[in-house]
Amino acid sequence: MRIIDITTRKLINGKIGGAAALIFALILSFTAFSGRILSDSLFLGANNLKERLGADIAVVPKGEEESYQGIILSGEPVECSIERSLESKLIAIDGVEKVTPVVYLASLNASCCSVPIQIIGYDPETDFVTTPWISEGYVKDNKDGSLIIGYNIAADSEDTLTFFGRSYEIRARLNKTGTGMDKSVYVTFDVMEQLIKDAREKGVSFGEKDNITENDRITDSYVSAFLIRVKEGYSSDQVTGTILRDIPAGVVQSKNVLSSVTEGIGVISDTIRNATIAVLILVCLVTALLHVYRVENRRKEWAVYRMMGASGNWILELIFTETVLLSIVGAVAGVGLGALVVFPFSELISEQLKLPYFRPDIFEIIKGILFSIAITAFSSIIPGIIAGEVAAGTECYVLMREGES
Repeated sequence: MRIIDITTRKLINGKIGGAAALIFALILSFTAFSGRILSDSLFLGANNLKERLGADIAVVPKGEEESYQGIILSGEPVECSIERSLESKLIAIDGVEKVTPVVYLASLNASCCSVPIQIIGYDPETDFVTTPWISEGYVKDNKDGSLIIGYNIAADSEDTLTFFGRSYEIRARLNKTGTGMDKSVYVTFDVMEQLIKDAREKGVSFGEKDNITENDRITDSYVSAFLIRVKEGYSSDQVTGTILRDIPAGVVQSKNVLSSVTEGIGVISDTIRNATIAVLILVCLVTALLHVYRVENRRKEWAVYRMMGASGNWILELIFTETVLLSIVGAVAGVGLGALVVFPFSELISEQLKLPYFRPDIFEIIKGILFSIAITAFSSIIPGIIAGEVAAGTECYVLMREGES
C-alpha cells in the first residue's frame, strides 16, 4: 500500500494526531488568504477611484476639503454650498479646460436605507464626470424626475426611492466601483431643484435662502462644488495656485486624494505582508516542536514498522507525508474561515478603513486560495523533515526497549 493511502486512512480515522499543528496551519492559511484578498481589494478600489474621479481639481467651500474626500472615498453624506457666480471666474482661469458644478444634499432616512445617503446633483449640459459612466440609452431617454443610483443602494419593490416625502423612479444603476459612488444617488439639476425645495420643508436647508424666492432656481445661485479638468500642457499645481490666489474657496486635487489613498493602502499592505511573514516563521517553529512531540509519542508504532522491514527512509517519508497532509487540511479550513470573514463583511471593512474596496474576480480569488494553501504546505516541509529524521534515526532495538517499558 502506498504511503499516501496509509496516511489518508489514518487521518480519516483520527490516528495521526497533530490537532494543535492543524490549528496553527489554519491560522497561517487564514492570515495569508484574508490578507491577500484584503490587499487586492484595496488596490482594485484605488484603481477604480482613479478611473472614476474624472476631474483634476475640485473647488469647494473653504473648510470642506475633507468632507469632499469623504464623499469620494466612502460616500459620507455632506451638505455645503458655494456661490455659483464663481463658475465664470473659474472658466476664465488660464489652464482650465472644463468646469461643471455639482450639488451635494444629504437625505433624511430614505426608503432604501436606515441612515441618510448622499444625493449628488449634476448638470447634464456641462458634466464630464458622472455622465460617462451612464449608458448612452439612459442619457437619451432620461425621464423627468428619475434617478441614477449607486451599486449599493437598494430600491423598493416598485423600483422607486422616496426622498423628503416624494417618490422618484429609478432609471439606472451604476456598476460597482468600491468607492463612495456606490452609496450615492445621482440626479440632474432639475430633479435636485425639487429635492432642495422638499428638503427645506423638512427643515434641511441649502444655500442662503434669504436671497432666494420660491420661484427662483436655487442651483442658479448656489452649488456645492465645481469640478475642473485641466488643459493639456498645464499642471494641476499651476491651476490650483491661481485658484487659491483669485477665488475665495478651498481646493482639492485629485492626485492628492489618490496619493493619500495609495499611501494608506501601502501601510495596510505592508502590515499584512509583515504579519503573514511573522505568522509563517512562528508556525514553522511551533509546528516543528509539535510534530517532534507527536512522533516521540508514537515510538511503538515505528518499532512495529521497523520489525516489518520498513527502512528509516520509509518512516521519514511517512511522517513527512503526514505533516504536509495535516497542513493542507488546516490550510483548506483556514481559507474557508477567511472567506466567511472577508466576503460577508466586505462593506463593513470598507467603512472601517474609509478606503475604496472592490472585491477581486473569481480568478484572483482562486489564485489567493492556491497561494494560501501553498504557503501553508511550504511551512510544513522543515517540521516534517525534522520530525521524520527523529523517528528514522532511532535504531530498532532502542524503539523496542522503549516500547516494552
